[in-house]
Parts: sequence; structure tokens; C-alpha cells
Amino acid sequence: MVWVDIGYHSLTPLVRITGTLNSQRYISEVLEPVVLPYLQGLATAIFQQDNARPHDARIIQRFFVNHQVELLPWLARFPDLSLIENMWSMVAQLLTQITPPAETPDQLWQRVEGSWSAVPQEHIQSLFEPIPRRVATVISNNGGYSGY
Repeated sequence: MVWVDIGYHSLTPLVRITGTLNSQRYISEVLEPVVLPYLQGLATAIFQQDNARPHDARIIQRFFVNHQVELLPWLARFPDLSLIENMWSMVAQLLTQITPPAETPDQLWQRVEGSWSAVPQEHIQSLFEPIPRRVATVISNNGGYSGY
């Protein structure tokens, strides 16, 4: 499993998660060492995460309150508003260009890291630009499908 975050001007390093991620590991392996420093380096930020069980636990909600991290609610019905899925598509496209296929999990990890870092920030920014239009479409459709 991999944890990542993207922003308009920057992105986080990949975090390799081995085994099962629970809320305590999410705090100790992702939130404290990666998310807090990343967010502190931004002038303004709203953090979004999906509703995976470790993300939704009370201890996680308290963590964000205690660290004054503003959260954007996850809109599970609107995957087209999830930028990270589009980012992963870009990474997957880069990975398919590497031959031969990875032979070990560590080799695959190195390739994923390299592909993640190789996505130009301008491409990431292009993911953010249509979001206001997409949100407006969802609102005008009374919460219905946005068509993207």
C-alpha cells in the first residue's frame, strides 16, 4: 500500500505501508512525519482524505482538531472530483513505459517512486484547474453526476 498527497505547488514523498494500516500507524507513519511538515510548509491548505477506516477513526479526527488541520469532506459519490486518482493514472502511464517488468517488490517500489517524482508539477496543476467548474456542475445538478 502507498500513501501520498498532492498540492497545487508541491507533492509529498511516497510512504510505503507494509501490512495493515490502522489509525495509530496512520498517525505515527504518515500524519506526524509527513502530513504535518508538508502542511506547515504551505501558506494555506485544506487536507482531504478518503473514508478509509483508519482515516475515519475518532483518534484521527481528534488529531486534526488538535493540530488545527482543516479538512475537506470526502465526496465518495464523486470520484471525478478526486485528483489523486488522476495522478495515479499519470504514474501508471509512466510505469508502463519501463521495461522489462519489475522482478521484485523493491524494484517495483523504486520504479513507482521514480515515476511519482517524474510527473511534472504543471501536469499536477492541470488536475486542479477544472475543479471549480466540476464542483459548480455538481451543485447545479443538485448533487448529481458531474459528467466528468
